Amino acid sequence: MKAFLSRKTAWVLIIILVYIDAILDIVRGKEGNPLWTPFVQNFGIYIVLFLAIPVLILFYILIKILTKIILKIDKTPHIEEILLTTLVIIYGVFDLWLISVDFLNFSLIKNFRYTIPFLIIAGLIYALWAEQKVKRK
Repeated sequence: MKAFLSRKTAWVLIIILVYIDAILDIVRGKEGNPLWTPFVQNFGIYIVLFLAIPVLILFYILIKILTKIILKIDKTPHIEEILLTTLVIIYGVFDLWLISVDFLNFSLIKNFRYTIPFLIIAGLIYALWAEQKVKRK
């Protein structure tokens, strides 16, 4: 069993998750990210579907930069796949939280900013586990 998704599978899932987030914003009728609020106010809520493109480009650039840095420092094999899988896990958990709040009336954590530590912890746990698994082989 591999400890990570293939690059192609991870990117497909990331694209799907980013667009699920955008669609949930449209269904809710508001954007949760303050960076996009001016765009939504000027162009309407449907602009979030187009704003997903810069998000995906940013993810691509960050993954490439982090891969180069980690390879220079740590030389972990398959680090790009591990980073992509970590992003899939974090974004997937975030989308599940959005769905639970918007459609299932989950009220334990109402503000998404409070979920950030949990998302970071989930990502770190997976990344450390995957790194150890890959290095043992």
